[in-house]
Amino acid sequence: MKLLLSIIYVLTLFPLFGGIKGKVNDPIGNPIEFASVALYSVTDTTLITGSVTDSMGYFEINSELIDNTFLKVSMIGYETKSVPTDNNINIVLNETTNELEEVVVFGDLPKIRIKDDALVTTIQNTVLSKAGTANDVLKRLPSLTGGDGEFEVFGKGKAKIFINNREMRDLTELDNINSNDIKEVEIITNPGARYDASVNAVIRIYTIRKTGDGLGFDLRSSYYRSQNTDLANQLNVNYRKNGWDIFGTVNYHHSEWFQDSNMRQTTNVDTIWTQENKFYDEAENNYINSIAGINYEISPKHYAGMKYTLTLIPSQSSLSRMNSIVLANGTFYDEWNSNEESISDNEPAHRFNIYYNGEIGKLKIDMNTDFYSNKQSSQSIVKEVSQEYEDRTVSSVNDVNNQLFASKLVFSYPVLKGQLLLGSEYTNTNRDDIYKNMENYVPSSNTTIHERNNSFFVEYSREIIIGQIGAGLRYENVRSEYFDNKELIDEQSRNYDQWFPNLSFSTKIKNVNLQLSYTVKTLRPTYRQLSNNVFYGNRLLIQTGNPFLKPSVIHDVTLTGTWKFIQLMTSYKNEKDAIIFWTEQMENYPAISILTFRNLENMPTLTSFLTLSPTFGIWSPQLSVGVIKQWVTIKSSGNEVKLNRPLTMGNFNNSFQLPNNFTFTIDTRYMGSGESENVRLTEKYFVVNAGITKSFYDDRLRLELKGNDIFYSQKNGVILFNKQMELYQFSKFDSRKIELTVRYKFNTANSKYKGKGAGDSEINRF
Repeated sequence: MKLLLSIIYVLTLFPLFGGIKGKVNDPIGNPIEFASVALYSVTDTTLITGSVTDSMGYFEINSELIDNTFLKVSMIGYETKSVPTDNNINIVLNETTNELEEVVVFGDLPKIRIKDDALVTTIQNTVLSKAGTANDVLKRLPSLTGGDGEFEVFGKGKAKIFINNREMRDLTELDNINSNDIKEVEIITNPGARYDASVNAVIRIYTIRKTGDGLGFDLRSSYYRSQNTDLANQLNVNYRKNGWDIFGTVNYHHSEWFQDSNMRQTTNVDTIWTQENKFYDEAENNYINSIAGINYEISPKHYAGMKYTLTLIPSQSSLSRMNSIVLANGTFYDEWNSNEESISDNEPAHRFNIYYNGEIGKLKIDMNTDFYSNKQSSQSIVKEVSQEYEDRTVSSVNDVNNQLFASKLVFSYPVLKGQLLLGSEYTNTNRDDIYKNMENYVPSSNTTIHERNNSFFVEYSREIIIGQIGAGLRYENVRSEYFDNKELIDEQSRNYDQWFPNLSFSTKIKNVNLQLSYTVKTLRPTYRQLSNNVFYGNRLLIQTGNPFLKPSVIHDVTLTGTWKFIQLMTSYKNEKDAIIFWTEQMENYPAISILTFRNLENMPTLTSFLTLSPTFGIWSPQLSVGVIKQWVTIKSSGNEVKLNRPLTMGNFNNSFQLPNNFTFTIDTRYMGSGESENVRLTEKYFVVNAGITKSFYDDRLRLELKGNDIFYSQKNGVILFNKQMELYQFSKFDSRKIELTVRYKFNTANSKYKGKGAGDSEINRF
């Protein structure tokens, strides 16, 4: 804390620019960026000079002429305002209420730019506004991979997604948002102290603010056809009147998929055991999600509301088949066929969120409290027929009960010409996990984990003469108690007191925007990774967790730069105690491999990503190339194995704006071979997707036809290196499919709900 206060003191020694200074806000106090501020003479209304507001809404005009002048402030979407010239003036712009017909803005506002801690991509009035949904937009942004609500930032890991500063809790939410309604998307590669220490990347989506009351709805239906059939149907309803906002969502998803794999497992112990496996798995899932909420705008500066989410999974099942041929020192030992049938019985999952968001003077307050609970029971029956030995039937039941209470409170206030943010977050989780194997081929278990996390954080940012700097510090106190058959196990219980600092500096040199940041993060093991449940694979393979896992600590330095349509990101990180898959051999029968997890002492990684996104008339191409290189050495079968080969990827996305509201896209994705953690990726693939979209009736009705993995080339080949076992697996998936979506909107308006949620990292660990 003394270090942070010293930093804040030093910042006050830097002078701000001279001249006429001020700030431009909207009616609720949010800064307005890129507003034009012009200085005019009162006598003859002659334009003297002008300026543009920065990301915090501040402007500065260097002029000796102040007397007999006035300022005119304008911004698209806001009413133009003229005010007498004054220093340190605060100007409030009201939004325009009249609708404009097809306004096209021409200017030098870049599509990709650096703002504060984020890399910002403008969506409004670009070709990305015709992409379809928010899911489609994110798929086409540089450095992002993934889909269906789950995205990763290249080299950083899974990203937490926020929509208008509210954390996204349902993966289908991105499909609710029309790309035409998105203003911009921010990608944060090194999140600051306000985010949970386990969050390594953040995506923030901001929509275009809509006005108006009344009833609106959005109906969407999608049909996916591959070797299986998937369905998605969704209805969003919203009613707004006099500050009240009542909203609800019901969506149903039916999905089916398969995995077809060939595996070779070689175990080097007193005997060299070799398994050649052919594995086929098919699964089916039905999912119903319902949301009901109410929001009340007490005043333009005070909001409160609540939301209840009910998740039902009426049916979830899978059926897998495996044929295994086993050799001992090259001689035939046995052949068996295994059939496993799994069925999950899930009770309704409940989540309740209440929030308050307000502003008292210059003090901003944000409070969220969450309750969450779910129960699930999984039954599995493995029938194994052996050619040489006795047959086996292995039946098991796994019952899991999760409960969470979480609360988060954040204050922000302008201090020393910058912004100071203080907050705290508390989570209390409980997980009961009971596993029973009726035949005792593997041990049964009954474990409980109680965990409490108290967090406090502070951030400060301000502009100085050479750019903008920021600093933050987060403290987390974690108390975890591990119970085996209701008895506290001290050796497996954990207490952590950790500090997580972050620093950032951004500046602009002519047309080049630069940002340098440093963060310390953690990655805590999931409850599944900590479990000591033992799952039966076959006679020579079982799987379990590791209650002794430690959380990893990640030090990350990232440099980001943009120039016109070019973006470059380079990052170096070192992950201490990285959590990886690992295999040990059973002590009394080393032929049996135990697939589990372990901590790797150090895993340094260098990531670099380059994106070009120019525009040529109706054609908007985007070319991205990235590489990840790690330095990892492990011991496998008594030999040192260096896993340092770089992993490369590339995207070439193309959008064409055609007449009569048609948009055509053709995207390609390349993934090369390389190495990650203790895994060698052996297969390269080149995927081609294409789609065409047609909108009707001012975009109220939209038809989308898409083809994914048209040439069925997506595949996965990996070699997993372990202590005494090497596993090779080649897999194909249900990746080639055609998609037809029909969406109709009537008087839709974005919900005013401003709840951000608390404890989401813990829910992800469940």
